[in-house]
Amino acid sequence: MAKDRTTIQDIADALGLSRTTVSKALNGAPHMPEKTVNNVLQMAKKLNYKHFAHLGKIEENQNIVSKGGSFALFANYIPEQFHIATSIMASLEQEMRKYGYSLTVYMLNPDDIQSLRLPQNFRLDKTDAVLCIELFDRKYSKMVCSLGKPVVFFDSYYAPENEPLNANIILMESRYSTFRMINSILSQYSLKSVGFIGDIYHCISFHERYEGFLNALRNNNIAYNPSFCVIADDPCFHETSFLTDAIRNMPELPELFFCANDLLAVKIITILRQMKINISQDLLICGFDDTLCLNPINSTLTTVRTPSCEMGILATKLLINQLTDPNIPPITAYINGHIQMRSSTIYK
Repeated sequence: MAKDRTTIQDIADALGLSRTTVSKALNGAPHMPEKTVNNVLQMAKKLNYKHFAHLGKIEENQNIVSKGGSFALFANYIPEQFHIATSIMASLEQEMRKYGYSLTVYMLNPDDIQSLRLPQNFRLDKTDAVLCIELFDRKYSKMVCSLGKPVVFFDSYYAPENEPLNANIILMESRYSTFRMINSILSQYSLKSVGFIGDIYHCISFHERYEGFLNALRNNNIAYNPSFCVIADDPCFHETSFLTDAIRNMPELPELFFCANDLLAVKIITILRQMKINISQDLLICGFDDTLCLNPINSTLTTVRTPSCEMGILATKLLINQLTDPNIPPITAYINGHIQMRSSTIYK
């Protein structure tokens, strides 16, 4: 009987690679040989592996005219090896190649951003369009929009009182998916206390997840308690000691933690384990993004899967269309994710 689904092991067997190597290539891990990544992605499409299945259909059914050119990706601090940004970057490069474009990644440093300085070796006259990932500084974002090139931001700074950016913004739908996930957990158990972990002004998505969190509390008649929440400025969260102290100094712990992304959830789980607190026994926890990483915690974490591959494809198509017709206005687009209910929100 034929298999219904292609697995990572199937791709590994077809290429004579290890399962770990294939997983890293699919997840956009850095420092992977370009040839290996290309071979893995091509085989994934050939075997109709998950999100890559539709890419093969696109290539078969469309005659894409290669135009040639160069896109620049400005990447700010990416906190972990398997951050969602790595998956977006991998899909961007693959999609752009179909149109004959190359992608050059420029890592921004704090001095670049503070001085509004373009990255070293960046050539505006050799660049057709700019993409920005993890760039949430308002002044620098405005500066990028003034370069006279089509621009795509993957998420953006949260400042509703300011004028909108003259750029495309691609976002994961966060508000309603967060509400549905938390509401489902609260509907299953009679919980009375829920905490939020994350900087609510870090970016648009984090604030919308916070709004979804508040809406779920209201829908279940649960009072918001700031003592259960850690919503400090983003730089604080890079310090493990800050989160550790924040959790340990809570008068009492809530029954459920919602973390603004999976990286924060993994940090909180590590801290709780050090405190001898068992997930699914003493309290529940959920995150957001379904970050693809080689970490057993992710196989148990309730979260929302962000379609990072599709975000890269959409960004490329938006820029190609605007290069073809400069009169096309920039848009803000939301891509729906999928809730993944797992054991971290099921009491044992």
